[in-house]
Amino acid sequence: MIKSRYVSFNEFYSEFITYHSISFSVLKDKFKPGYRYFIDLEILLVTCLILKISFVEFQKHVIAYKTRRGNNSISIPIFPIKITPVFDMLLAHHFADGCLLNAYGNRKDYFLYRQYDAHYRNLYIKKIESIFGRIFYKSDYITNLKMTKIYAPIVISELLYSYYGLDKRSFISETARIPKQIFEKDWKNKLAFLIAFIIDEGHVDSNLIVIRIKNMGLTNDLSYLCNDLGYSHSVRIENNGYACLYILSSSLSKFYKDYLVLKEEYPVVDLGWKGLKIKEFIDRQSKPKIYRPGNKRVILQLLVNEQLTVNELASRLNMTRQGARYFIHKLEKENKIEVKSIVKFANWKYGVKNASGSGG
Repeated sequence: MIKSRYVSFNEFYSEFITYHSISFSVLKDKFKPGYRYFIDLEILLVTCLILKISFVEFQKHVIAYKTRRGNNSISIPIFPIKITPVFDMLLAHHFADGCLLNAYGNRKDYFLYRQYDAHYRNLYIKKIESIFGRIFYKSDYITNLKMTKIYAPIVISELLYSYYGLDKRSFISETARIPKQIFEKDWKNKLAFLIAFIIDEGHVDSNLIVIRIKNMGLTNDLSYLCNDLGYSHSVRIENNGYACLYILSSSLSKFYKDYLVLKEEYPVVDLGWKGLKIKEFIDRQSKPKIYRPGNKRVILQLLVNEQLTVNELASRLNMTRQGARYFIHKLEKENKIEVKSIVKFANWKYGVKNASGSGG
């Protein structure tokens, strides 16, 4: 287009420098067909202005972008960038289990997110890519299965925190607060924000969800979200200074229905194994209870044949975990069963005392 509108590049350059200062040789080099590097955004925007190319049309031809001095880039970018519930969920992940940092020099701040669960870690990448486009990392560290830290590209980090006027201090664990704009949004945005905390800081018990953090102000903010979403909940302070938000069993069914609606539209909000545990509780509540007359006897018979955890017994018998634990304690007091082993997540497997082939 430059060649078709100007007699020479010199003529184009004469008009260009009235908007942006740059040497003739540098500008000409950047417009060579074989130029292999990223071009400064202001150069491209001034060029669009001069050639009367709309920014919408310009976006269609962007194949990748990054910040200056940023190592990682976004390829096959998605434009325009939409502020969806997933956008707000990404921000929430950095409040819950991330931080905003600056490694060295004049680089801009960027997000670090820590997640030990591989499924949730991969979902974090998919959330970014569903909003911004494909991430291209210079290093292949992201494929290392032992890696628990993910560094968001600077350009994405800046877009996320600057949209709400946040900075590094906004993400300090003890003082962070949910941006006020979140409370003014649609229920889907609020739920996505809450789900991020359940993934990163939440524990799903057999009949409730617990979010435990050392920040009373942030816990109160999450409580306000629960109020807006219509979820029964309570807040308690532990002796060690941690604040606990409990989403109660009476609201789990509504929470799960809302979650399924959100997930159908945005599959990356997936709660993973925590979602499955919530569903198990709801299924138990909706099914008729079995073995009511002789639960203790049935549990004892099951433990004769195999060693089981409280969760496994509750699932087999359509009971709550508290119910299964109650009978386990009674059988222990009667000296009929004992702990045989400790498995994943410090769960105890029980078996009949002195049963043949048992350990311990």
